[in-house]
Amino acid sequence: MALDWIISYLRGRSQYVRYNGRTSSVSSIHCGVPQGSVLGPQFFSLYTVDVFSIITRHGFLVHGYADDLQIYDHCIPSDSSFLTARFLQCIDDVRLWMSCNRLKLNASKTEFIWLGSSRRLSSCAFQPLLIGGNTINPSKTVRDLGVILDPSLSLSSHVSKLVSMSYYQIRQLRSIRRTLTMDSCHALVRALILSRLDYCNGLLGGAPAYLLDQLSGVLRAAARLVLQLPRMSHITDAMKNQLHWLDITARIRFKLCLLAYRCLHGSAPAYLAEYCISVRSVAGRSHLRSAAAGLLVIPSTKTITIGNRAFAVSCPSAWNNLPSELRDDSLSLAVFRKKLKTHLFISN
Repeated sequence: MALDWIISYLRGRSQYVRYNGRTSSVSSIHCGVPQGSVLGPQFFSLYTVDVFSIITRHGFLVHGYADDLQIYDHCIPSDSSFLTARFLQCIDDVRLWMSCNRLKLNASKTEFIWLGSSRRLSSCAFQPLLIGGNTINPSKTVRDLGVILDPSLSLSSHVSKLVSMSYYQIRQLRSIRRTLTMDSCHALVRALILSRLDYCNGLLGGAPAYLLDQLSGVLRAAARLVLQLPRMSHITDAMKNQLHWLDITARIRFKLCLLAYRCLHGSAPAYLAEYCISVRSVAGRSHLRSAAAGLLVIPSTKTITIGNRAFAVSCPSAWNNLPSELRDDSLSLAVFRKKLKTHLFISN
């Protein structure tokens, strides 16, 4: 029954192109699916599932998003040449599969980056890669679903770009602020600025103070814009009492605690939930007071600057710092969000 429905959806379709008032002749569609349809990404995923098998066969981990692939692995600096050779062989096999299945690997848009501490990266001589006749040099920054990553994972490039884009929006809104009501300006600021500050801000848990200060400056400037206050006026109390905004640190804690809640209640992806382990589920620790308090396991780390910023540490740490009444399993998501925001307002 489902197969008949899919066949009827794909057959008998046609298309034409309209440009500058002119319309091309109508032609029948013999392959593919209508652009923008829900069947598009589903069929594409089924069509390209073999690519993931090829990559994992070479020992790499892979993430896919639409037609973008992210391949990654790790090694010690002395094995970087061996890892590069494995990577090139993997890419060649992927290119071969694509050429046999009417697809093409766009080597000109391929990027690669080496991640690690500054000391380790400085001890390695990384050579360019030759893929499909294109020479690809190691990138200083790469964009991963809107987040800009740098080799040391400091996120300084991401914050700089975010601050620059936010101030641009503030300047644009300031030019029309006189024609806006407070509510309409507030809505625009939430859509154009606060949404950017909140996007993936859980990655900034444990980030250096100088990065968070830059984001705090954006938040204060946006608040002064909405309330039409002078540039150097005090804004902290007004931001909390009139706009009901959390500061940057509290917004990051809010995101991490919300992710922990979703992990514990089965509504988060498995690759995140596996890092939120309840103490009561660990053998030999279920009788401890920390198990009864609903705490999460915080793994030990070897590094101070980066280790504590990992999701496996920052998310359980934020959860464990909540009062016991917020770690109650019976709380619904809506009630938890409300109580969490109230707690963060009071504690700041």
